[in-house]
Amino acid sequence: MSQHRFRVNPVRTYAERMTETRSELRKLVRERLCAITGEPSAQMRWARAAYMRDVVARYRVRIEGWPLREVPFKNLSDVPNLGRLELLLRNWKENTIYFRKITEEEYQAMVANPSPWLEYVETGEGEQAEAADDA
Repeated sequence: MSQHRFRVNPVRTYAERMTETRSELRKLVRERLCAITGEPSAQMRWARAAYMRDVVARYRVRIEGWPLREVPFKNLSDVPNLGRLELLLRNWKENTIYFRKITEEEYQAMVANPSPWLEYVETGEGEQAEAADDA
């Protein structure tokens, strides 16, 4: 007979909430990428070079509105804070972070200078800040 563990306190742990939020965020981003590209097998890439090659170059779309000051663009497994993951999830749900189709001219500009590939990010005060190069 197998033994089952039951939790005395059914409240999810911080680690469980991180995993659930990260999973929901990945699913939502992939759904949005598939929707804008019309490609049901489209995959999101989180490393900058892979993102440029496998998302931007392949589909001619890019992410707009990513809050680089709060959350550098990187693998979601490397985001160490639940609040930051929740910020990303909320912004994707509210469409303040979204994919946008880009023109060939915009694509060529991104290839020529990939550092500011997310261009500008709105801060809480409404000012514009250049995207960080170390994302």
